Amino acid sequence: MTFKPYKVQAVAQLLGATTDSVRRMVDESGIKVARQDSGTKTRMFSVENIFDLARFSATKKTKKKRGERKQVVATVYAPNGGVGKTTLSGNFSSCFSLRGLKTLTIDLDFQAKLTSSLGYDSELTLEEAAEIGKPPSQLVEYHFGNLMPNWPLGRRTLDEVVKMPYGENGPHLIPADLTLDRLDTMLTTEAPARRMADMAISKLLRDGHAKKDSHFDISNYDIVLFDAPSSKNRITRGALLASDYVICPVSMEKYSTKALSYLSSVLSEMHNQFGRSPELIIVGNFLDSARGPVMTQLSMIMQTYKQSLLDYWIRHSEDFAKTLDNEADVPLVLSKPGCSASSDLQNCAAALLTRMQVTNA
Repeated sequence: MTFKPYKVQAVAQLLGATTDSVRRMVDESGIKVARQDSGTKTRMFSVENIFDLARFSATKKTKKKRGERKQVVATVYAPNGGVGKTTLSGNFSSCFSLRGLKTLTIDLDFQAKLTSSLGYDSELTLEEAAEIGKPPSQLVEYHFGNLMPNWPLGRRTLDEVVKMPYGENGPHLIPADLTLDRLDTMLTTEAPARRMADMAISKLLRDGHAKKDSHFDISNYDIVLFDAPSSKNRITRGALLASDYVICPVSMEKYSTKALSYLSSVLSEMHNQFGRSPELIIVGNFLDSARGPVMTQLSMIMQTYKQSLLDYWIRHSEDFAKTLDNEADVPLVLSKPGCSASSDLQNCAAALLTRMQVTNA
Protein backbone atom coordinates (compact mmCIF):
# COMPACT_ATOMS: atom_id res chain seq x y z
CA MET A 1 0.00 0.00 0.00
CA THR A 2 1.36 3.42 -0.97
CA PHE A 3 1.12 6.40 1.38
CA LYS A 4 2.08 10.00 0.82
CA PRO A 5 4.98 10.93 3.13
CA TYR A 6 4.05 12.55 6.44
CA LYS A 7 5.52 15.78 7.76
CA VAL A 8 6.59 15.99 11.39
CA GLN A 9 3.39 17.80 12.45
CA ALA A 10 1.21 14.89 11.26
CA VAL A 11 3.54 12.38 12.92
CA ALA A 12 3.20 14.28 16.20
CA GLN A 13 -0.59 14.09 15.92
CA LEU A 14 -0.51 10.36 15.28
CA LEU A 15 1.83 9.66 18.17
CA GLY A 16 0.24 12.11 20.60
CA ALA A 17 3.56 13.91 20.96
CA THR A 18 5.14 17.28 20.24
CA THR A 19 7.14 17.94 17.10
CA ASP A 20 10.26 18.44 19.20
CA SER A 21 9.82 15.07 20.93
CA VAL A 22 9.34 13.39 17.54
CA ARG A 23 12.63 14.86 16.33
CA ARG A 24 14.36 13.67 19.50
CA MET A 25 12.93 10.18 19.03
CA VAL A 26 14.29 10.05 15.50
CA ASP A 27 17.75 11.05 16.70
CA GLU A 28 17.73 8.64 19.67
CA SER A 29 16.30 5.66 17.78
CA GLY A 30 18.53 5.89 14.73
CA ILE A 31 15.49 5.25 12.52
CA LYS A 32 16.26 6.42 9.00
CA VAL A 33 13.83 9.09 7.81
CA ALA A 34 14.03 10.44 4.26
CA ARG A 35 14.42 14.16 3.64
CA GLN A 36 12.63 16.24 1.07
CA ASP A 37 14.62 17.04 -2.06
CA SER A 38 14.65 20.78 -1.51
CA GLY A 39 16.70 23.43 0.17
CA THR A 40 14.94 22.93 3.52
CA LYS A 41 15.64 19.19 3.63
CA THR A 42 12.39 18.66 5.55
CA ARG A 43 11.99 15.20 7.04
CA MET A 44 9.33 13.15 5.24
CA PHE A 45 8.17 10.16 7.29
CA SER A 46 6.91 6.91 5.83
CA VAL A 47 4.03 5.11 7.57
CA GLU A 48 6.54 2.43 8.60
CA ASN A 49 8.70 5.14 10.22
CA ILE A 50 5.76 6.23 12.36
CA PHE A 51 5.00 2.76 13.72
CA ASP A 52 8.71 2.15 14.29
CA LEU A 53 8.88 5.34 16.36
CA ALA A 54 5.77 4.33 18.31
CA ARG A 55 7.33 1.01 19.19
CA PHE A 56 10.64 2.63 20.09
CA SER A 57 8.91 5.09 22.41
CA ALA A 58 6.82 2.41 24.12
CA THR A 59 9.79 0.09 24.61
CA LYS A 60 11.84 2.93 26.04
CA LYS A 61 9.16 3.85 28.58
CA THR A 62 8.49 0.41 30.00
CA LYS A 63 10.71 -1.60 32.29
CA LYS A 64 8.43 -4.62 32.40
CA LYS A 65 9.88 -7.98 31.58
CA ARG A 66 8.39 -9.51 28.46
CA GLY A 67 7.20 -12.59 30.33
CA GLU A 68 5.11 -10.44 32.68
CA ARG A 69 2.96 -8.88 29.96
CA LYS A 70 -0.72 -9.64 29.84
CA GLN A 71 -2.10 -10.51 26.45
CA VAL A 72 -5.64 -9.30 25.79
CA VAL A 73 -7.99 -10.92 23.27
CA ALA A 74 -11.00 -8.96 22.00
CA THR A 75 -13.62 -9.43 19.31
CA VAL A 76 -15.25 -6.55 17.44
CA TYR A 77 -18.77 -7.82 16.85
CA ALA A 78 -22.29 -6.53 16.34
CA PRO A 79 -25.34 -8.69 15.60
CA ASN A 80 -26.57 -6.15 13.04
CA GLY A 81 -24.79 -4.66 10.03
CA GLY A 82 -24.19 -1.05 9.04
CA VAL A 83 -22.71 0.02 12.39
CA GLY A 84 -19.13 0.60 11.19
CA LYS A 85 -17.75 -2.59 12.73
CA THR A 86 -15.02 -3.37 10.20
CA THR A 87 -14.03 0.28 9.82
CA LEU A 88 -13.54 0.50 13.58
CA SER A 89 -11.56 -2.75 13.61
CA GLY A 90 -9.05 -1.37 11.11
CA ASN A 91 -8.77 1.99 12.85
CA PHE A 92 -8.53 0.60 16.39
CA SER A 93 -5.80 -1.86 15.40
CA SER A 94 -3.84 1.04 13.90
CA CYS A 95 -4.44 3.17 17.02
CA PHE A 96 -3.20 0.38 19.29
CA SER A 97 -0.03 0.01 17.24
CA LEU A 98 0.48 3.79 17.27
CA ARG A 99 0.76 3.40 21.05
CA GLY A 100 3.56 0.90 20.58
CA LEU A 101 1.46 -2.20 21.21
CA LYS A 102 2.08 -5.34 19.18
CA THR A 103 -1.31 -5.95 17.62
CA LEU A 104 -2.57 -8.98 15.68
CA THR A 105 -5.85 -8.41 13.83
CA ILE A 106 -7.72 -11.46 12.53
CA ASP A 107 -10.33 -11.10 9.79
CA LEU A 108 -13.06 -13.72 10.32
CA ASP A 109 -15.52 -12.40 7.74
CA PHE A 110 -15.79 -14.41 4.52
CA GLN A 111 -16.41 -11.14 2.65
CA ALA A 112 -12.90 -10.01 3.71
CA LYS A 113 -13.78 -6.31 3.96
CA LEU A 114 -11.13 -5.66 6.60
CA THR A 115 -8.56 -7.49 4.47
CA SER A 116 -9.48 -5.33 1.48
CA SER A 117 -9.37 -2.12 3.52
CA LEU A 118 -5.78 -2.88 4.49
CA GLY A 119 -4.72 -3.23 0.86
CA TYR A 120 -5.05 -6.94 0.03
CA ASP A 121 -7.03 -8.58 -2.76
CA SER A 122 -8.86 -11.66 -1.57
CA GLU A 123 -10.46 -12.43 -4.94
CA LEU A 124 -7.58 -12.73 -7.42
CA THR A 125 -5.60 -15.91 -8.02
CA LEU A 126 -1.84 -15.85 -8.58
CA GLU A 127 -2.39 -16.37 -12.31
CA GLU A 128 -4.91 -13.52 -12.58
CA ALA A 129 -2.64 -11.20 -10.60
CA ALA A 130 0.30 -11.98 -12.88
CA GLU A 131 -1.78 -11.02 -15.93
CA ILE A 132 -2.51 -7.55 -14.56
CA GLY A 133 0.88 -7.02 -12.94
CA LYS A 134 -0.27 -7.11 -9.30
CA PRO A 135 2.45 -8.40 -6.92
CA PRO A 136 1.77 -11.70 -5.11
CA SER A 137 2.37 -9.95 -1.76
CA GLN A 138 -0.97 -8.14 -2.19
CA LEU A 139 -2.94 -11.37 -2.61
CA VAL A 140 -4.49 -13.68 -0.04
CA GLU A 141 -3.29 -17.25 -0.19
CA TYR A 142 -4.04 -18.31 3.38
CA HIS A 143 -6.38 -17.34 6.19
CA PHE A 144 -7.17 -18.18 9.81
CA GLY A 145 -8.43 -21.64 8.88
CA ASN A 146 -4.99 -22.58 7.56
CA LEU A 147 -3.61 -22.07 11.07
CA MET A 148 -5.97 -24.56 12.71
CA PRO A 149 -4.66 -28.02 13.64
CA ASN A 150 -6.00 -30.78 11.37
CA TRP A 151 -6.79 -28.28 8.61
CA PRO A 152 -7.71 -30.61 5.72
CA LEU A 153 -5.79 -28.65 3.07
CA GLY A 154 -2.53 -28.63 5.02
CA ARG A 155 -1.61 -26.50 8.00
CA ARG A 156 0.51 -23.37 7.65
CA THR A 157 2.60 -21.38 10.10
CA LEU A 158 1.77 -17.88 11.30
CA ASP A 159 4.76 -16.48 9.41
CA GLU A 160 3.33 -17.88 6.17
CA VAL A 161 -0.14 -16.43 6.77
CA VAL A 162 0.35 -13.07 8.45
CA LYS A 163 0.44 -9.79 6.51
CA MET A 164 2.22 -6.60 7.62
CA PRO A 165 0.61 -3.73 5.69
CA TYR A 166 2.56 -1.03 7.56
CA GLY A 167 5.75 -2.85 8.43
CA GLU A 168 6.95 -4.95 11.33
CA ASN A 169 5.72 -2.58 14.05
CA GLY A 170 2.36 -1.72 12.51
CA PRO A 171 -0.73 -3.89 13.05
CA HIS A 172 -0.35 -7.42 11.70
CA LEU A 173 -3.20 -9.03 9.80
CA ILE A 174 -4.41 -12.58 9.34
CA PRO A 175 -6.48 -12.05 6.19
CA ALA A 176 -9.70 -13.70 5.04
CA ASP A 177 -11.30 -14.84 1.82
CA LEU A 178 -14.36 -16.82 0.75
CA THR A 179 -12.74 -20.18 1.48
CA LEU A 180 -12.70 -19.36 5.22
CA ASP A 181 -16.20 -20.84 5.10
CA ARG A 182 -14.50 -24.25 5.23
CA LEU A 183 -13.45 -23.57 8.81
CA ASP A 184 -17.05 -23.07 9.87
CA THR A 185 -17.93 -26.35 8.19
CA MET A 186 -15.04 -28.12 9.88
CA LEU A 187 -15.98 -26.83 13.32
CA THR A 188 -19.62 -27.76 12.75
CA THR A 189 -19.31 -31.24 11.26
CA GLU A 190 -15.87 -32.68 11.91
CA ALA A 191 -15.31 -32.04 15.61
CA PRO A 192 -15.93 -35.10 17.81
CA ALA A 193 -17.95 -33.04 20.28
CA ARG A 194 -19.75 -29.71 20.15
CA ARG A 195 -17.99 -28.35 23.23
CA MET A 196 -14.59 -29.16 21.75
CA ALA A 197 -15.54 -27.36 18.53
CA ASP A 198 -16.71 -24.29 20.43
CA MET A 199 -13.45 -24.14 22.38
CA ALA A 200 -11.12 -24.91 19.44
CA ILE A 201 -10.19 -21.26 18.86
CA SER A 202 -9.66 -20.73 22.59
CA LYS A 203 -7.28 -23.66 22.72
CA LEU A 204 -5.40 -22.42 19.65
CA LEU A 205 -4.85 -18.99 21.22
CA ARG A 206 -4.01 -20.40 24.63
CA ASP A 207 -1.40 -22.77 23.22
CA GLY A 208 -0.04 -20.05 20.93
CA HIS A 209 0.39 -17.57 23.77
CA ALA A 210 2.11 -20.21 25.91
CA LYS A 211 4.49 -21.10 23.04
CA LYS A 212 3.13 -24.65 22.96
CA ASP A 213 2.22 -24.44 19.27
CA SER A 214 5.13 -23.72 16.95
CA HIS A 215 2.75 -23.08 14.05
CA PHE A 216 0.91 -20.34 15.92
CA ASP A 217 3.32 -18.59 18.27
CA ILE A 218 1.54 -15.36 19.31
CA SER A 219 3.48 -14.85 22.53
CA ASN A 220 4.94 -11.51 21.39
CA TYR A 221 1.56 -9.83 20.80
CA ASP A 222 -0.04 -7.51 23.34
CA ILE A 223 -3.47 -7.53 21.70
CA VAL A 224 -5.26 -10.06 19.51
CA LEU A 225 -8.27 -8.44 17.83
CA PHE A 226 -10.88 -10.48 15.93
CA ASP A 227 -13.11 -8.80 13.36
CA ALA A 228 -16.13 -11.12 13.35
CA PRO A 229 -19.06 -11.14 10.89
CA SER A 230 -22.53 -10.15 12.06
CA SER A 231 -23.85 -13.66 11.56
CA LYS A 232 -23.31 -15.79 14.67
CA ASN A 233 -21.75 -18.82 13.04
CA ARG A 234 -19.48 -21.35 14.74
CA ILE A 235 -16.36 -19.25 14.01
CA THR A 236 -17.86 -16.17 15.64
CA ARG A 237 -18.99 -18.19 18.64
CA GLY A 238 -15.48 -19.60 19.01
CA ALA A 239 -13.91 -16.14 18.78
CA LEU A 240 -16.25 -14.78 21.45
CA LEU A 241 -15.42 -17.66 23.77
CA ALA A 242 -11.72 -17.04 23.21
CA SER A 243 -12.04 -13.33 23.99
CA ASP A 244 -11.69 -11.33 27.17
CA TYR A 245 -13.81 -8.54 25.72
CA VAL A 246 -16.39 -8.05 22.98
CA ILE A 247 -16.34 -4.54 21.50
CA CYS A 248 -19.81 -3.83 20.12
CA PRO A 249 -20.27 -0.74 17.91
CA VAL A 250 -23.74 0.77 18.08
CA SER A 251 -24.99 3.13 15.39
CA MET A 252 -26.61 6.15 17.03
CA GLU A 253 -28.33 6.90 13.70
CA LYS A 254 -30.31 3.67 13.70
CA TYR A 255 -30.01 2.24 17.19
CA SER A 256 -31.41 -1.26 17.62
CA THR A 257 -32.52 -2.32 21.09
CA LYS A 258 -32.97 -5.85 19.75
CA ALA A 259 -29.31 -6.10 18.71
CA LEU A 260 -27.93 -5.27 22.16
CA SER A 261 -30.56 -7.37 23.89
CA TYR A 262 -29.71 -10.32 21.67
CA LEU A 263 -25.98 -9.97 22.27
CA SER A 264 -26.53 -9.76 26.03
CA SER A 265 -28.55 -12.97 25.92
CA VAL A 266 -25.84 -14.72 23.89
CA LEU A 267 -23.19 -13.72 26.43
CA SER A 268 -25.40 -14.91 29.29
CA GLU A 269 -25.94 -18.28 27.60
CA MET A 270 -22.17 -18.64 27.08
CA HIS A 271 -21.50 -17.93 30.73
CA ASN A 272 -24.10 -20.46 31.84
CA GLN A 273 -22.74 -23.13 29.52
CA PHE A 274 -18.97 -22.56 29.75
CA GLY A 275 -18.51 -20.61 32.97
CA ARG A 276 -17.06 -17.67 31.05
CA SER A 277 -17.96 -15.01 28.49
CA PRO A 278 -16.28 -11.83 27.26
CA GLU A 279 -16.97 -8.54 28.98
CA LEU A 280 -19.20 -6.29 26.87
CA ILE A 281 -17.90 -2.86 25.82
CA ILE A 282 -20.31 -0.70 23.80
CA VAL A 283 -18.90 1.97 21.47
CA GLY A 284 -21.36 4.63 20.29
CA ASN A 285 -20.85 5.49 16.62
CA PHE A 286 -22.27 8.18 14.28
CA LEU A 287 -23.23 10.45 17.18
CA ASP A 288 -24.85 13.76 16.14
CA SER A 289 -25.78 15.78 19.22
CA ALA A 290 -27.86 18.18 17.10
CA ARG A 291 -30.38 15.43 16.37
CA GLY A 292 -32.87 14.91 19.18
CA PRO A 293 -33.60 11.23 18.54
CA VAL A 294 -29.89 10.42 18.68
CA MET A 295 -29.51 11.88 22.16
CA THR A 296 -32.65 10.07 23.26
CA GLN A 297 -31.16 6.79 22.05
CA LEU A 298 -27.89 7.52 23.86
CA SER A 299 -29.85 8.14 27.05
CA MET A 300 -31.64 4.78 26.62
CA ILE A 301 -28.32 2.95 26.26
CA MET A 302 -26.90 4.68 29.32
CA GLN A 303 -29.89 3.64 31.40
CA THR A 304 -29.77 -0.03 30.42
CA TYR A 305 -26.06 -0.60 29.70
CA LYS A 306 -24.35 2.09 31.75
CA GLN A 307 -21.53 -0.19 32.94
CA SER A 308 -20.80 -1.38 29.39
CA LEU A 309 -20.93 1.92 27.50
CA LEU A 310 -17.52 3.40 26.75
CA ASP A 311 -17.05 6.94 28.09
CA TYR A 312 -15.98 8.18 24.65
CA TRP A 313 -17.90 7.86 21.41
CA ILE A 314 -17.45 8.71 17.75
CA ARG A 315 -19.27 11.68 16.30
CA HIS A 316 -20.91 11.72 12.91
CA SER A 317 -18.41 12.88 10.29
CA GLU A 318 -18.40 12.99 6.52
CA ASP A 319 -14.74 11.93 6.61
CA PHE A 320 -15.67 8.86 8.57
CA ALA A 321 -18.67 8.05 6.41
CA LYS A 322 -16.53 7.98 3.27
CA THR A 323 -14.47 5.10 4.64
CA LEU A 324 -17.64 3.01 4.84
CA ASP A 325 -18.39 3.58 1.18
CA ASN A 326 -14.90 2.81 -0.14
CA GLU A 327 -13.38 -0.53 0.85
CA ALA A 328 -10.01 0.50 -0.60
CA ASP A 329 -9.58 3.40 1.84
CA VAL A 330 -6.84 3.15 4.42
CA PRO A 331 -7.74 3.58 8.10
CA LEU A 332 -8.91 7.13 8.67
CA VAL A 333 -6.48 7.72 11.52
CA LEU A 334 -3.64 7.24 9.03
CA SER A 335 -5.12 8.99 6.00
CA LYS A 336 -6.44 12.10 7.81
CA PRO A 337 -4.76 12.29 11.22
CA GLY A 338 -5.84 15.89 11.78
CA CYS A 339 -9.60 15.51 11.30
CA SER A 340 -12.12 15.38 14.16
CA ALA A 341 -13.13 11.79 13.40
CA SER A 342 -9.51 10.65 13.75
CA SER A 343 -9.36 12.41 17.11
CA ASP A 344 -12.52 10.58 18.21
CA LEU A 345 -11.06 7.26 17.09
CA GLN A 346 -7.82 7.89 18.97
CA ASN A 347 -9.73 8.87 22.13
CA CYS A 348 -11.94 5.80 21.90
CA ALA A 349 -8.93 3.54 21.38
CA ALA A 350 -7.24 5.04 24.45
CA ALA A 351 -10.42 4.51 26.50
CA LEU A 352 -10.63 0.91 25.27
CA LEU A 353 -7.06 0.23 26.37
CA THR A 354 -7.86 1.63 29.80
CA ARG A 355 -11.03 -0.49 30.08
CA MET A 356 -9.13 -3.59 28.95
CA GLN A 357 -6.25 -2.80 31.33
CA VAL A 358 -3.66 -2.80 28.58
CA THR A 359 -0.39 -0.96 29.15
CA ASN A 360 2.17 -0.06 26.51
CA ALA A 361 4.61 -2.81 25.56
